[in-house]
Amino acid sequence: MTKLPKVRSYANSGAGAISAAVHAGAKRVVLLGFDCQKTGGKSHWHGDHPKHLGNAGRIEAWHDEFLKLKNDFAHVEIVNATRETALECFDRITLEAALCRI
Repeated sequence: MTKLPKVRSYANSGAGAISAAVHAGAKRVVLLGFDCQKTGGKSHWHGDHPKHLGNAGRIEAWHDEFLKLKNDFAHVEIVNATRETALECFDRITLEAALCRI
């Protein structure tokens, strides 16, 4: 059995969710909405968080953190089905193709 690193945030809530999913037993993860860029000049699709919460202030660091996550969980299939994304470390797939694999 593969010894997993502890659940980590990898400096991003989405990456932390992937880490938690793997610890919960996920063998395959399909990413949706992981654009990892300021699309249309916005930090989030839903608008900015209140002032006491972060607003993608370390977006430039996310790519290296996702690469660490990919290496930490090399035994897990992680694919990116996000339509518009700057995240390049995971294989790209359309959502339709991802759903057909289920």
